[in-house]
Amino acid sequence: MDVISLQSRVKSGYVGNAVAVPVLNATGATARPVDSVVYAHHPGHGPVTPSVTPLGELSARLEDTLTQCAKPAVFLSGYLANAAQGRATLEFLVRARTAGRIQDYHLDPVFGDDAEGTYVDPSLVGFFRDEAIPQCTVLLPNRYELSVLGDTPVDTVADAMRTAVSLMQRGPKMVLASSIPAAGGRLANVLVTEHGGFVTETPKLPLRAKGTGDMLSAAFTGLFSDGMDASRAMALSVAVVDETAAAASAANASELDLSNVLEVLNLKRAQAASVQPIESLE
Repeated sequence: MDVISLQSRVKSGYVGNAVAVPVLNATGATARPVDSVVYAHHPGHGPVTPSVTPLGELSARLEDTLTQCAKPAVFLSGYLANAAQGRATLEFLVRARTAGRIQDYHLDPVFGDDAEGTYVDPSLVGFFRDEAIPQCTVLLPNRYELSVLGDTPVDTVADAMRTAVSLMQRGPKMVLASSIPAAGGRLANVLVTEHGGFVTETPKLPLRAKGTGDMLSAAFTGLFSDGMDASRAMALSVAVVDETAAAASAANASELDLSNVLEVLNLKRAQAASVQPIESLE
């Protein structure tokens, strides 16, 4: 399965397409990256000047990338530089869908988190809420983004479930929300589909490295698009991200280590029976 991945690019570190491409490829997908913006490193590691891809060039790259896909592709979008890029992206998506070249749109609405709040132009938040969500098949927000998009507090798994259901009424068939507070200081990942809801928990780790959200959305997109059941794809994606994050946390590393991501993914796939059972919220 070809996955067109529209995200940021860093020259150093593993966020945006720098993490999405190797993870998508590890799932068996063929990653087709298009960069919305290029940074020397993640802005959270210090001041940095972005190189934003101009609108005309962005549209041309998306069209050229689509021609490389041998069959209907999946489209995954993450960090966008501004709402104008978002609208150009949706114009491309509508054309590609009309031509039968894109089958699903996975939207990771990157605009903020609990630590930093909203860190993009506020117009992007409105774009995601009013224009992108109705077009997407799968929505992949973190807790902060889920709360803002739903315009409601999300402090528990039950809150996340209700908010996801309300957002699905606007268009998405599925919501996978990450970093939801859970009992015992843990974090939950909540998946809501047309068939019910599921949750899996992970420890909350002290972590300097960035990119776990991008890694999760790429892993889930690759596995689910390959035909894996959504709940199992969520469990396997969370397990792989958790192991990678745990290693970075133990080393107090500033970046994730993706050198063995394929090995970890294959190990977790083989040990699927030992992955924490997914609890149905129906």
